[in-house]
Amino acid sequence: MKKPEDDDILPRRRTSLMGPAAQAKALAEATAKLTARRQRDALPHRIETPRLVLRAPIRGDVPDLVKLADNRAIYEVLARLPHPYTRADGIAFVEIFAQRPDERPYAITLGDRFIGVVGFTYPEGGEPPELGYWLGEPHWGQGIMSEAVKGLLHAAFATHLYPRIKSRALSSNAGSLNVLRKAGFVVVQEGTETIGTGAGKPTTYLTLEQPKWM
Repeated sequence: MKKPEDDDILPRRRTSLMGPAAQAKALAEATAKLTARRQRDALPHRIETPRLVLRAPIRGDVPDLVKLADNRAIYEVLARLPHPYTRADGIAFVEIFAQRPDERPYAITLGDRFIGVVGFTYPEGGEPPELGYWLGEPHWGQGIMSEAVKGLLHAAFATHLYPRIKSRALSSNAGSLNVLRKAGFVVVQEGTETIGTGAGKPTTYLTLEQPKWM
């Protein structure tokens, strides 16, 4: 007989002491976490496109990761990238950040070389997964980011667990907005970023619905 885990027992103990409104809130939060976990775990470990392979980041990526991510032009348009970007940051990304249950990053590789990152963040509260990405500057202007984004989106929608995906970009970041529009995202709101390097800057928020034909 399976031994009950603490996670199986403690929520029932806590909810038995809650009022109806608190119980409903706790149930909604637990359901949202379960949905996000299913979405994350349903994605394939490896995604291939005509030129690229998307896979989990590995320790061997760290030298190229550090070389490409230590770039102020990239830092200034992302919310969570440290600058300067050190070897310790690269190791932490591979061994800690990439393993978190609310993140699913893929290393973008070209000819077995790491060139960037694309992936999803799974926010709390039942919000749709958020697409994020960056690409090393030597590879800009070649359609690579669009190819990586479309490859990941196709894999996500193939699971039928991603009814809606959101993303955002600084309104001044024409390249990123172009990638999102090419992938089918539509603008839903213009606002001001509240976190990270872009805090206080005009930001465009976009969403993409599951295609009806998939």
